[in-house]
Amino acid sequence: MNKSVPTWKLFEDLVSRILEANSFHVTTHNLRGDRGFDLLATYGRENWAIEVKYYRTARAQPSLIDAAAARVAGNGIMAKAQKGMLVVSCFLPEKLREVLGQKFSITFIDQIDLRNWCASYPDLLEELDALLESSPSEPPATYLTSNGPTLHSKPLREVSPKFHDTRGTELCQELKGISKGKASWAKYEKVCERILKYLFSNDLHGWHSQKRTDDGLSRYDYICRVRPTTEFWKFVIDHLDSRYVLFEFKNYSGKIKQGQVLTTEKYLLERGLRRMAIIMTRTGAESNAVAMTQGAMREQGKLMLIVNDEKVCEMLHMKERGEDPTDCLFEIADDFLLTLPR
Repeated sequence: MNKSVPTWKLFEDLVSRILEANSFHVTTHNLRGDRGFDLLATYGRENWAIEVKYYRTARAQPSLIDAAAARVAGNGIMAKAQKGMLVVSCFLPEKLREVLGQKFSITFIDQIDLRNWCASYPDLLEELDALLESSPSEPPATYLTSNGPTLHSKPLREVSPKFHDTRGTELCQELKGISKGKASWAKYEKVCERILKYLFSNDLHGWHSQKRTDDGLSRYDYICRVRPTTEFWKFVIDHLDSRYVLFEFKNYSGKIKQGQVLTTEKYLLERGLRRMAIIMTRTGAESNAVAMTQGAMREQGKLMLIVNDEKVCEMLHMKERGEDPTDCLFEIADDFLLTLPR
């Protein structure tokens, strides 16, 4: 497996080959962005609009599935496709399938369906299992059958406007419209608060803002209790031994310096089960500040991730498209730890 290629791209390419093996003729669709989808295929005499979503978390997150399904249905109609399909790397429970089937006239393909489609192609099945890093806690291989595709017979239809999420784009535009510096500090904090609650509404609880420390002199911006809903938050709980995550909002006109990171680091407490912080900045951090985050991780096991406006907007657009924004945090943390110096 080529580690230099993003996992979502490897999954999309593999899905394309699995479809080809099951009598689809697939071409990569070049209409990306808000009006696009991943693959355009023909099956028999019908054109299919196909959206492919890779999630690090095997458990289905209904709000993300809804957003992705609405995207492929609406964009497929604009591209004059007769049928639509959403392929996901997670598992779709039967009850969730029933609910989705009532909302959307598209075919839903999950990890078990993909394995069934690969039953006659051992090489594809082996590649799929390696890519998804299957674990013993997941549904067993006895789910495999030699059946071919089970496809939705209904034609594409437009979905209700309530399923079209535009909040990510709106919040990104609002964020970029805030001027940098002390004069806009309060406005920046309020927007960051709305962004966090949009991105992580199911993942974080017990939101507390502007909590003062015991000495009454210093304060942090937000602290939340973590729920193990995705692979990233499971990593925070299980491997960092942190039940809480701290958020800091830095509306500086330039990159944050070593002193701002040091202040955040002091709020992280091992015995307080608080060893994780996300520092939201406008333009990132200076090299000395990054070095301090590396030292805190190396010497005390405290993880501080610095995200700028670009990364925040990337996560907002991911959520809007039905992708998991914590997958972006996972990649940031993974890159940070892989490149951690001695």
